[in-house]
Amino acid sequence: MTNLYFFLLLIAAQLSLGSAWAKVPEQEAAALGDTLTAVGANPAANADGSIPAYTGSMLGLPENLKYDGPGTAYPDPYADDPVLFTVTAENRKQYEEFLNPALEAMFATYPETFKMNIYPTHRDGRYLDIYNEKLKYNAVHTALFNGEDGIEGFTGSVAFPIPKTGAEVIWNTRTSGPNYTMVGTYSDIAVFSNGSRSVRKTSIVSEYPYANPDNKVGVLEKDLGIYAAYVMTNVDKPVRDKGTITSVLDPYDYATNAREVWRYLPGSRRVRRAPTVGYDTPDGPGGFITVDDTLGFNGAMDRFSWTLKDKQELFIPFHNYKFDQQGLSYDELLPAYHVNPDYIRYEKHRVWVVEANLKEGKRHIYGKRRFYVDEDSWNIVMTENYDGRGELWKVVLINSIYEYNVKGYVNRAMMFHELRAGGYIVIRLVNDSAPLDYTAPPKGSHYYSSTNVRKLGRR
Repeated sequence: MTNLYFFLLLIAAQLSLGSAWAKVPEQEAAALGDTLTAVGANPAANADGSIPAYTGSMLGLPENLKYDGPGTAYPDPYADDPVLFTVTAENRKQYEEFLNPALEAMFATYPETFKMNIYPTHRDGRYLDIYNEKLKYNAVHTALFNGEDGIEGFTGSVAFPIPKTGAEVIWNTRTSGPNYTMVGTYSDIAVFSNGSRSVRKTSIVSEYPYANPDNKVGVLEKDLGIYAAYVMTNVDKPVRDKGTITSVLDPYDYATNAREVWRYLPGSRRVRRAPTVGYDTPDGPGGFITVDDTLGFNGAMDRFSWTLKDKQELFIPFHNYKFDQQGLSYDELLPAYHVNPDYIRYEKHRVWVVEANLKEGKRHIYGKRRFYVDEDSWNIVMTENYDGRGELWKVVLINSIYEYNVKGYVNRAMMFHELRAGGYIVIRLVNDSAPLDYTAPPKGSHYYSSTNVRKLGRR
């Protein structure tokens, strides 16, 4: 038999197992922490120095900052930075090289009010050594599974630090969070074109087994159960929804194990399984977002084809401690059309660009989506959502901060702009509550079960 025959047999064997080659050779993985940063970014400055070289000088709380610990306001390590310049509708042509279609659309739609204050770029945040060790393991062991809807050989941290495909980059955005848990209360506020608002206030308890820092390198997703994330929310406002509890269990492999959702409705005092909570199911006050919009993207990937585009240098929202300041009035922060631009910090960063196109025969309200992923944090920082005719419909801006307790970057408030309606929604606002706590003890998988949802609902 020929070598070609053996090669075809090998491909068939791989396909029968549902796997896709995604691992990189040991020699290529050796670049992590050497010619690449520990998390896979380009460590060098750009040509003119406007993106500086990576320093990794910040591991936890900087010595010169006072901080009272988890659940209290984060001090801003860059509070003294000056605004370098401001991009407006009038001068944006000077900076169009660093503006994506999302930002261009914001200027075009809101020329009188939208602006971007550009600050110095910082690349100081460093992760724990165990986080970086797991990431290196993943580089040579983790593979996509069941097409692009699952991963295997994954030991926590960034799944594909040297990505080759768009799907791998998206998996990085959902595995890169350094926090094992997240607990707290936040507000989701929709702002309509006339300035009126609709508010939902929610408590959240969540945990992510793969992010447990006590897991040793080589403890794999298959050792932790079938679920990668457990999230429970309890609505406090509006009054008509008060007491509604939703428990979501997200798998490592969406093709084999669908997202499991249990919901307690106080009106009926019953727990029901909700099989359709995903994809483009509407969510949040105002109807401006879908379930899979949160975090930029979440959930099953099977309805889209994923393409990795060239890296770009762009202005992105980043290090947005000021946005979260306690006691900041929503009258001040949330005017009509978009958030008050004086409270958003933009920096120039290199970003991965991933485009998702709706597959033929599949259904979704978005025909195309484009994601911009920061190279140092693997967080989605901007998203463009297009309708079925190819017209830009929604623009998403997502804040990030370096979280001192878990020593890594976390997503913060997320802004979704519906360009045609002139409205927007901001989710996970904490200005009227305590900052989210990323250090709470885990509850365990039983806490998110339908049985416990029923107990919590009937208290």
